[in-house]
Amino acid sequence: MAENNLPEPRAALPPLKPEPEPEKKLTGQWILLVIAFLALAAATVFIVMRFLAPDSAPLGSEVERNPNPGLDGVIAEGMAPEHLEVGECLRGFHSPLDPQTIVSCDSAHNAQLIGSFELEGEEFPGADRLLSEAENLCKSIPLDPSSPLDSSWTYHFSRPSQGTWSQGDRLVSCFLSLNEGNIRSSLLLPPEES
Repeated sequence: MAENNLPEPRAALPPLKPEPEPEKKLTGQWILLVIAFLALAAATVFIVMRFLAPDSAPLGSEVERNPNPGLDGVIAEGMAPEHLEVGECLRGFHSPLDPQTIVSCDSAHNAQLIGSFELEGEEFPGADRLLSEAENLCKSIPLDPSSPLDSSWTYHFSRPSQGTWSQGDRLVSCFLSLNEGNIRSSLLLPPEES
């Protein structure tokens, strides 16, 4: 009976061999390669569309004015400066050369196109003389004495350059803008007082 309690003999196991490493998966590299290919394809399409297709962005003349602005007062966004009308109030104004957001003058705005002038002459008068003339013309525009004009306002002018002058540009546009903050009224005299 003593023999029944003995463990069964076991066969000797072969020596352990290291398992071969599985081949490294290259999925990460494939993903990067696919992303690079897609980026290159997108860039190629963009370049081809940019240089071969007409610009699809609306021109300033194609921007429609909303005759009935809502509570935000927005009449038009992205209006090209050459399509602005005298008296229009502007929100987010930074430069007379940027596309503008036109708003009703009783809504918050920081600038207004107060006037424009057509200059005369065949010869370009020179940048300094043109700047001086633009400043004098713009500062001659009568403003509403009840408007809150003080030193926080700055005149801005858009005027022809020598290059645009040779193409027939003679327009001087006059803007007044607040250095900080907004107002909710026009700077110009009411039409019956002009």
